[in-house]
Amino acid sequence: MNIPVNIRRQAGLDHGGLVNVSVVDGEIRIRALDQVLANLQNEARRVFAGSGETVAGFLGERHAEAARESDTGT
Repeated sequence: MNIPVNIRRQAGLDHGGLVNVSVVDGEIRIRALDQVLANLQNEARRVFAGSGETVAGFLGERHAEAARESDTGT
């Protein structure tokens, strides 16, 4: 499938790159992957705002859990 260059430019796809393709209500939607990731990050910030949850905290918990499993041999 060829997408006209003016459409690719408007969608931020004029230089190629990874895309996310989905079908929503019978429409094919093609979005630049960096746009999809940015939207997910913004949504996560909104959802977790004020919760005290952080990526660093999550990773720290996972490392501690891995260390405990390593110590017990599981």
